[in-house]
Amino acid sequence: MLHFNVSKDLGFTLTESLIVVAIVGILSAMAIPSFIAAQNRAKLAQATDMVVASLQEAQQEAIRRNQRCLLTLDKTAGKIAGDRGCLLSGDRILPDAIALDYTGASKDIQYGIRGNTTTNKTIILAVKDNLSNTRCLTVSAPLGIIRVGRSYDRVALTCRKPNS
Repeated sequence: MLHFNVSKDLGFTLTESLIVVAIVGILSAMAIPSFIAAQNRAKLAQATDMVVASLQEAQQEAIRRNQRCLLTLDKTAGKIAGDRGCLLSGDRILPDAIALDYTGASKDIQYGIRGNTTTNKTIILAVKDNLSNTRCLTVSAPLGIIRVGRSYDRVALTCRKPNS
C-alpha cells in the first residue's frame, strides 16, 4: 500500500485569508468609482451622438421631403420627438443617467425646406449624479449648423469648445 506524506500545514490561516479579503476590498473600493465614472462618460458620449444624429436626420429629411421638420425636446422624459416622420427610426430616448436641458423658452427646433432654422438653441446634456460632467450642442440660425462643446458655462451662458 502506498502512503503519502501529508503535512497538517496545508492551506491558509484565518489571518492570511482576512488580509487577502481586506486588500481585495480596498482595491475594489478604489476601482468602482472610476468604473462608474467611465460608464457615465460613455453614456454622455452616446447621448451626445444620439442628439447630433437626430438633429442632422431631421435637417436632411426636411431637405429631402421639401417640407418643414419639427423636433421637440422633452426635458422630463429625456426624449427627442420628431413630427410627421422627421426621425425615420422614431423618437430618441436618452439613457437614464443623462439629463436633458436647453436654453430659451421654446422646446422646439424647426428645420425649413432648405435645412435652415430660425432657432438659436443650446442643448445641454449632463450626467444626473454629476452635473459638472456636461456636453453641449449649439444649433445656430440661419444655416442650422451644429457644434458640440465639452461643457456649458451657466454663468457666461456659453458652450466651451472640446480643446479649450
